[in-house]
Amino acid sequence: MRTALFDVGGTLLETRGDPWRPLVLEAIRREFGARPWAETLYDADIRRPAPDDPHRQETNRWLSEWLKANGEELGEADVERLRGAFAAPIDYGPHLCEGATAALRWCKARGLTVVLITNTLSTGDAEAGRNWRRTEAADVIDHVVTSHSVGWAKPHPAMFERALALAGAPASEAFMVGDDLDVDVAGAGALGIRTVWKRPRGAGRDQARRRPDAVIASLRELPAALEPWIRA
Repeated sequence: MRTALFDVGGTLLETRGDPWRPLVLEAIRREFGARPWAETLYDADIRRPAPDDPHRQETNRWLSEWLKANGEELGEADVERLRGAFAAPIDYGPHLCEGATAALRWCKARGLTVVLITNTLSTGDAEAGRNWRRTEAADVIDHVVTSHSVGWAKPHPAMFERALALAGAPASEAFMVGDDLDVDVAGAGALGIRTVWKRPRGAGRDQARRRPDAVIASLRELPAALEPWIRA
């Protein structure tokens, strides 16, 4: 094993409620002043993927189309400013799951390249990396791959291929840790990446169409699950 891939939401981060809302709305107000559509936009699901390419992500186009439908037309530069407001700096530190930092450090201590691979609507690679640099795990994360920057969302293979390319490793020398069977496990497994399912509370062990290679209930259990692969 040379590469450890980790999902973010539900795997490394756990949030209750919506701590991001006031930060984003304030960022929109700073950029555009008080706009009547700001809160409605925040609450809206703007995603409109094509039926023949359901994992294609085009956030700026979706924003532009939503605004136009709601009586506001912005040029490309302003739409990008709005997208950037949704990616306002956020402190991930208080939302790290139990055992997250220790699991990342365990992987790094064994010489693995650590790559976070996450579906995000508005936050790009650099912005997500900036947020992670504010946490106690900053020094053990080598790369961050976001669906906004890649242009496709997991389980699309482009996300995993980008992560492997950054790590400089083949699929056979990587594993993926995630909490979503259809997105993280199925997507990575389809490329031959070994998979670890972090089973959410209340989820049964037999929900996968494609079974994960290992199952854990907490990141505290990850070293024991990985040790045989590392030794091999």
